Amino acid sequence: MKFSKDITINAPAKKVWDILGHKFADVGQWSSLVSQSTVNNDVSKVNNSPVGGRFCETSIGKISEEFTAYDEKGMTFSFKGVITSKIFSNVISTNAVTAIDENTSKVTLTPNVDLKVLGILMYPLIKMNLGKLIKQGLMDLKYFAENDKPSPEKLASQK
Repeated sequence: MKFSKDITINAPAKKVWDILGHKFADVGQWSSLVSQSTVNNDVSKVNNSPVGGRFCETSIGKISEEFTAYDEKGMTFSFKGVITSKIFSNVISTNAVTAIDENTSKVTLTPNVDLKVLGILMYPLIKMNLGKLIKQGLMDLKYFAENDKPSPEKLASQK
């Protein structure tokens, strides 16, 4: 299962790239989907990435995410989720920041999830829920990049 979601952000691409790429391990500061995030020092850096990976505390538990590709100049990266599941066998997300003009950028997230038999049976529900989660993450990023503070949803999730 592969699809893309994007969002236009009223902030320069370099600022958005700094949040997404350079501060990859700090996702817990702005995403309402992640209560806390830390650097995973046990994973090697990829193509001069700032870190090799991160640990994220989420509503479904602790998840490890590790860079599989990193392109500073192209402002793109991919990471795999290291998750044990009965529904899927592999999760890779490709993320890109594109400048629209000097004060506007677009972020595109493209998850690619390899589903197991149970996941194939649940495909419509999984795609719908994953789509909602990615949309919320993008909205949190937009708010953070445009306002230099966490979104109301992120603040509410911390209570």
